[in-house]
Amino acid sequence: MVKLVPTLLTVSVLLASASYGAELTVLSQNLNRLFNDIDDGNREKVVSSKAYRQRLSTIADKIQRQFEYPQIIALQEVESREVLADISKAVVKNKGPVYQPVLLEGNDKSGIDVGFLIKGDVKIKQQRQLFKNTLFKRAFLFSRPPLLLEVCYKPGCITLVNLHLRSMRGLGSVNRSKRVAFKRLQQATSLARWIHQFQLDQPNSSIMLLGDFNAITPNDKYTDIVGVIRGDPDNSQVKYAAKDWINQDLIDITQQVSKPERYSYVYKSQKQILDYILTNQRFKPQLQAIEFSDIDRKFSDHAGLWARFIW
Repeated sequence: MVKLVPTLLTVSVLLASASYGAELTVLSQNLNRLFNDIDDGNREKVVSSKAYRQRLSTIADKIQRQFEYPQIIALQEVESREVLADISKAVVKNKGPVYQPVLLEGNDKSGIDVGFLIKGDVKIKQQRQLFKNTLFKRAFLFSRPPLLLEVCYKPGCITLVNLHLRSMRGLGSVNRSKRVAFKRLQQATSLARWIHQFQLDQPNSSIMLLGDFNAITPNDKYTDIVGVIRGDPDNSQVKYAAKDWINQDLIDITQQVSKPERYSYVYKSQKQILDYILTNQRFKPQLQAIEFSDIDRKFSDHAGLWARFIW
């Protein structure tokens, strides 16, 4: 395949400063299994009302003090749209803005989903799940189907895809390793093929993929999940090679975070990056700042990934 890869010029344009236009801030945050205090009869985890209120208060405080009310918040590991609505109410109680909750129920048996909180001045054009009914060995390929949201804010529109991919749990198992690795690879491949087609169908559209990819950089030695989704898999030191499906590669703007601070999770004392923001080369807003928050385990076991753009 003839590749159209991001050049140094592309990256410099993406990062160029601008003294005009609308400011857009985006946050991606895994909330570490946020369940409410209501038993829905779905065998989900039910917490006490006190514990739930405390978590809501902590989340609202973080959105205000640490993240300064982003226009777009992509969340992973939340139970329901009702929980997102409760977060919005907690933000308003803190004298913050109204956020519109967006969540479509997925396939996860434990009851967690991906969702968005969208600030009131951002217009939602469409929302839908990708690959919800796609199967892998007689089971669902995605427990948490990618959630697509097209939004418009002042000068233009962006297509967002919120991801929470299959974890690496089981990769080291003698009996489960191959199935886990192949499922992760199939998830990444499905996304890559979709991205390629999206860019063919909408060549001038801005697209952003963000969330908990459950994939490390450098790769996990089984397959290069982030590379497949980005469009340039590194097969040099992996057990299962991947095909390159994307003609116009995406840009991992997470790589702009300084190396010592470039991590969102700590596993067995090892700092890892599991959370990412990828954009296409046609992405119109210009990146001004990007950073990972500190990991506050009273809030979540993941750092938040925050970025500011100028249109």
